[in-house]
Amino acid sequence: MVGLTVGAVIFLILVGGIVRSTGSGMGCPDWPKCFGQWVPPTDVSQLPANYKEVFQVAGKEIADFSAFKTWVEYVNRLLGVLIGFFALLTVAFSIPMRKIDARITQLSIGALLLVIIQGGIGAIVVRTHLEVSTITIHMMIALVIMMVYIYAWIRSRGTLSVSNDRVSRSVLQRNLAIGGAVLLLTLLQIGMGTQVREQVDLVALEMGESQRESWIAALSGVYDIHKLFHYVLTFGIVVWIAQLKKVGPFSSIQKGSWIMVAIVAFEIGLGLWMHHGGIPAIAQPLHLLGASGLIAAEFALMSLLFNAYLASTSTPAKKLDPQFSYK
Repeated sequence: MVGLTVGAVIFLILVGGIVRSTGSGMGCPDWPKCFGQWVPPTDVSQLPANYKEVFQVAGKEIADFSAFKTWVEYVNRLLGVLIGFFALLTVAFSIPMRKIDARITQLSIGALLLVIIQGGIGAIVVRTHLEVSTITIHMMIALVIMMVYIYAWIRSRGTLSVSNDRVSRSVLQRNLAIGGAVLLLTLLQIGMGTQVREQVDLVALEMGESQRESWIAALSGVYDIHKLFHYVLTFGIVVWIAQLKKVGPFSSIQKGSWIMVAIVAFEIGLGLWMHHGGIPAIAQPLHLLGASGLIAAEFALMSLLFNAYLASTSTPAKKLDPQFSYK
């Protein structure tokens, strides 16, 4: 169940990117209803003549009604509700495991609380008329929720079976340190990406959709750092992969390493496409999806390594899932 929840959270991050790239964030100007209805309208004729005033947000009149934007935002909310149910089910499924590993149940409950908080932040995002800082907080909490579920998932499936004659604790410690640095660099890159996204929103508002190919030229400052910082991040990932080879031929580590390489290549390609292709609307949510997937891969590897380190310090060693044994 927790694996399904991880997938749902990543998918919701993608949908959130679509909401923002299509300008649908205010498609529903109220919360939790949409234009005062549980089932949103499909035509402006279903709204009062003065709907812009009736549903104004933060003292601002809303834009003209768009059925497309309204339903994009509403589907985003429905997916959030679905994840709430998944979070409840994850807690229910984790309760029988508390005698084996109480931490899994604790993580599931903590993630459920974060999902509830995330729903409240979503309401604040709407009520502040998409105030940029609340959007950034909303995104970062989503990433935290994803990481909590990933760690719970890793613990529920076992860990790397490490013995001192195969790999030293110092190798695990070194990989944890390098992996932690790479994870922080990735979060920093995502943080800069959210600021670039804010710049793009302002430029789009000033120049209009018809001038999309000129948006890049109007960006500066953090964008210049963001587009060059991927060299630093890529170098860090290469160094980490080189160190991961010293841990041993674990199938999970090998898969995680290749996933990171694939995602980095995907992200660089998307970045080049956005820079030279006038920031295509479809590329924006895909770029966010790739960043979230990279965080997920890095954190999953960190979780495996951390559990391996804990197992290496245990006496006697834990009996763990065979999929993490040597191949």
